[in-house]
Amino acid sequence: MPYKKMKFAIWEISLIAVTVVYLFPFYIMVTQALKTPPETLKNPLRLPATLYLDNIKSAWKLMNFGTVLTNTFLVTLVSVVGIALISGMCSFTLAKRRSKMYGIMYYVFVCGLLIPFYMTLSPLVKMMKDLFLMNSLLGLSLAYIGRGIPFAVFLYVGFIRSIPQEMGDSALIDGCSPGKMYWYIYFPMVKHITATSIILNALWVWNDFLFPLLTLQDAGKRTITLAQYAFYGMYNTQWNLAFASYLLSMLPLVAAYFLLQRSVVEGIAAGAVKG
Repeated sequence: MPYKKMKFAIWEISLIAVTVVYLFPFYIMVTQALKTPPETLKNPLRLPATLYLDNIKSAWKLMNFGTVLTNTFLVTLVSVVGIALISGMCSFTLAKRRSKMYGIMYYVFVCGLLIPFYMTLSPLVKMMKDLFLMNSLLGLSLAYIGRGIPFAVFLYVGFIRSIPQEMGDSALIDGCSPGKMYWYIYFPMVKHITATSIILNALWVWNDFLFPLLTLQDAGKRTITLAQYAFYGMYNTQWNLAFASYLLSMLPLVAAYFLLQRSVVEGIAAGAVKG
């Protein structure tokens, strides 16, 4: 076999082996969720003889999955929309005002990127307690908005500064106010940055575990990751139920990814290049 073909074959076999390693936990999760307990004990690695859906039904009921999914969706929606709206308008002002004060304010925002998240946890939780925002989905969303703004401002300001100043000057000559200038001229032009911000922040907020653990005590206000943690603590000896809860927790994000796959890839690629 020629050297190039052999090299290509080795490369393909390596990729297939890595893929199998990555997919094996997913295979275990799906097959165990769809098996009966005796079937799991008999042969854990074998495919299920029939699709046993009672594990998923039980996990849905025991996790109160409808409420948990609604809570997570609301927190994610309010957080990502709040970050995009506030950061976009704030960045427009910071990028277009050429004074020292706005320059200092921009670097204050950027400093938020340099402070490790875990260093801010204790004072943030104390401040939420003082403002009576503990155990509140709105309070959790406000905390995510505050934490997500520095990175979004960094993306927006860099892109808005690259837009020619003549566009804004032409709009001002035509009598356009700064608010209308942002919404009708600049906002459509920063749609890729907005898409990138929404995608990255949605993944972060949806999958976050530590912050909901510290701020939400009411079982009726749990997010998916928190409910998953509590469920596993109660049913960690019942593998089929535990794996069914994993499958339920993962399905909304996987479904959203496949539905919005094209927008996700285009948004991140465009944001990476133009930001």
